[in-house]
Amino acid sequence: MAITSRGYEGTIDYEDWAIVTSHFGSQYSVFGADAFSAAAGASDREVVLQPGRAAGHGILDDSDATISVVGGTVATGSRWDLIALRRNWATGATTPVIIAGSAAKAIPARENDPGEEKDDQPLWLARFSAGQTAVQELVDLRCWFGDGGMVAKDLLARDYLTRIGTRIRIQGISWMLAFDGATPAWVPDSVYVGATAPPYFPNLGWLKVP
Repeated sequence: MAITSRGYEGTIDYEDWAIVTSHFGSQYSVFGADAFSAAAGASDREVVLQPGRAAGHGILDDSDATISVVGGTVATGSRWDLIALRRNWATGATTPVIIAGSAAKAIPARENDPGEEKDDQPLWLARFSAGQTAVQELVDLRCWFGDGGMVAKDLLARDYLTRIGTRIRIQGISWMLAFDGATPAWVPDSVYVGATAPPYFPNLGWLKVP
């Protein structure tokens, strides 16, 4: 495993700067469909991440080989753990980590102090179960940033994208983190106007009207 990082103090040149700044519109992103994709490994509770490039908070990381991460044992039931890239500004290094979660299908507490100490870029949720040697389920938390905004594959990705005004397209629906009264909330960012808008129901998305 080798992750080469640029963007920590004294580690960036003009070519790297051009790439990093192209992703300044998002907190996190990966480059390309297969970057840091995950699958069950052959060993006990192993998850294998494919090579690729990721960016977060001004740091550009390139992995040139598969990465193996191993989940901890589960005494009873199931546990959802977070697979993330941990950026450490004290050491100037980025490393993959697994953060133990709980029985709830949710992103657990993670490092979130970019530029000062450490910050974790969520990649996957992994469900490990008692008595099972293989990971039971993988939920894709990666997001991709392009000229028109961001896309992701699972709604849980919204839980770590916390900047008000963020727009992201997931499963055919575009979402925006906006104000619902005084409280920030994710709402459909529709291009429909007035009577042309199909009905929207929470958790179901836009429903087509015959």
